[in-house]
Amino acid sequence: MRHYTTCAGEGRCAVTLEATVADGGQGIAAFVYGGEVSHVGGSALAAPGPELNGKRLSRADVWTATVPGHKDAQLAASVARKLAIACQASVSVAAGVHVDNATPDDLRLIGANADAAVAELLRQLGVAGNGE
Repeated sequence: MRHYTTCAGEGRCAVTLEATVADGGQGIAAFVYGGEVSHVGGSALAAPGPELNGKRLSRADVWTATVPGHKDAQLAASVARKLAIACQASVSVAAGVHVDNATPDDLRLIGANADAAVAELLRQLGVAGNGE
C-alpha cells in the first residue's frame, strides 16, 4: 500500500487529502479534512460506472452516508467521484471540514481547495486528467 498527503489553501478554508492506494491500484481509501475542526461528517463510496454491451452506462456511481446535521458527504462524493473516474478504481472517502459561520464564498473556496488537493494527488499518482 502507498500513502499520500496533499494540502491546498490556507487558513480556515485549507483542506488536506490523505489517501492510501491499495496494491495494484485495487482501490483508494481517503480522508478529506480541514477547516477549524477536522471530523468525520460524511462519507462516499464511488466506483467506475458499469458497462453493458460495450457501452459505459455512467462515468461513476456514487453512494453517500451523512452524519445528521452535517453536509460533508457532498464533499466526500465529489472527491470520490473524481478519483474513481481518473483512476478507474473503487474509492472510499470520509470527509469532515468545519468552518464556523461559513459563507457561500467560504464553501466555494473549500470546494476549490479540495479540487486542488485531488489534482495534486492525481499528479503524484501519475494519472492524467482531473476526474471530470
